[in-house]
Amino acid sequence: MIAVIGLGQAGSNIAEEASNSRFLTGAINYSQRDLDSVNVKHKLRLLGSEGVGKKRNEAIELFQDQWETALSFVRDYFSNSKVIIFTFSTSGGSGSGISPILLEVCQNSFPDTTFVAMPIIPEITESQTSQINCLNTFAELSKLDIAVFPIDNQQARNTHGLAGKNKIFEITNQSSISYLSKLVSYTTKHSKNGNFDEQDLITVLATPGIATISECEIATLSSNILPQGVSTKIVQSWESSIFAPVSSKRIERAAIIFDGQDTLMEYVQHNLIFQDFMPELFEGNYHESNGRVTSLLTGLPWSFKRLLDIQESLKIYKDQQEAIGSTNEILFTPTTSVATLPKKAEKKSVLDILNKYKY
Repeated sequence: MIAVIGLGQAGSNIAEEASNSRFLTGAINYSQRDLDSVNVKHKLRLLGSEGVGKKRNEAIELFQDQWETALSFVRDYFSNSKVIIFTFSTSGGSGSGISPILLEVCQNSFPDTTFVAMPIIPEITESQTSQINCLNTFAELSKLDIAVFPIDNQQARNTHGLAGKNKIFEITNQSSISYLSKLVSYTTKHSKNGNFDEQDLITVLATPGIATISECEIATLSSNILPQGVSTKIVQSWESSIFAPVSSKRIERAAIIFDGQDTLMEYVQHNLIFQDFMPELFEGNYHESNGRVTSLLTGLPWSFKRLLDIQESLKIYKDQQEAIGSTNEILFTPTTSVATLPKKAEKKSVLDILNKYKY
């Protein structure tokens, strides 16, 4: 049902993790060496460079003449997938540069397939160029009608402190795919108390805007467990997931999946979880775990805290660059606008799509 395609090195590493979890996978890169280092089912090398470093403009320029090759790659190997997830770093060049273009071209060409983005946000200590690339990538993603799950390396750093970068990457790669794998697993299970089926998952994933997946154990709460305490723990899990922390003020669609003892079900009360705004809600209730609640939230605002923090950190840098005449422009200004449910897309000219991304 779901395929995962990695764009660039970081995205390809996540695709390899997805391959280990038996998802159909692929990788696209300008670097043959990077492609050789990952174990995925299908690979495509783009021509013109052995890697573009952090020069996303160069990746975009090179891709203008190779979009048909990439589109054919998706068509040939992934056209039977109902959901295709593109995962990529927003801080580098290859993945951040080609991902918005390829996503839009694919949406335009395969209207019956649901496309999802899993971009990786850099740590706050990474270079100014990485942060600018991140904001510019989100500027382009925010104009597409897709769900975007921002994998946040800073979240892993906050939890694991002095761990090396390789450990941080391992944590984010494994955790993001683990969340995804668990969601898919529930669609194959049966319950007399409410099933979360394949179409439910696709419907939630088809909602444009920022999105997240989280889980928490409620069986570990004290013996005097109360619905409010359970609700608080579920909401707190949205802030501590491997994905960027999100606000609960506005959510278009949500899936809440309970997996535990019958005696705990009564404490999961949706009116307490969604106090500010009740989304279109999908439920699943299962009894294989001691007491776990998995949340899938989509259609959240683009103005989430991590992007606002990056924008703030770049203000001084931008002033300095303007003072010396730099043209390294920051395109994205996060706003308080919310995502809206998708409308029926009109087929576009691919040339018009490509021209939007030229610098």
